[in-house]
Amino acid sequence: MTIVDREVLLPTVLSLWETAGRPAAGVDEVDIVFFAPPAPGVLRRRSSVRRDEESGRIDRTVAHLDAVGRLVAEVHSSGPLSPVEGGAEDDPVTGALLRSVAGRFETADVRRVRMRVHGRPAADRIGEPSTTVLQRYRTDHEHVEDVAVVFAEASGAVIVRAWVTVAVGS
Repeated sequence: MTIVDREVLLPTVLSLWETAGRPAAGVDEVDIVFFAPPAPGVLRRRSSVRRDEESGRIDRTVAHLDAVGRLVAEVHSSGPLSPVEGGAEDDPVTGALLRSVAGRFETADVRRVRMRVHGRPAADRIGEPSTTVLQRYRTDHEHVEDVAVVFAEASGAVIVRAWVTVAVGS
């Protein structure tokens, strides 16, 4: 009997967001959590959608499971039931934030990304983000830091705010 390990790409904030599906254009809350590196094999997805007509919101949770059924990562997104003009694929705000996170941190070190969108300016009005380390601490098995990432307009109005938990050297 021969056992062959198949290479599994580690999920990243960008790959999970792309495969999670978006509830509607104009998502205004996202929470991406990584639990464990996947076992070799293909990642499976299990999703649930909750529509709340009373509040006018839709919530989607997509769980990513590895070949042995362990939860590897989970993406929760929330937005309005009625589509926002422009389409989800054209949303420059969440895209800019997630690309910034992927560019600033080693993707294998990101443990969680939470974001809230406060405005939707044109793509050319989105500048560079400011980043602030909020705290450093040790979990049961590693040192991490929480970092705030904020995109603001020239006027100072916050467009999108995110909190990133990332593993750091001891």
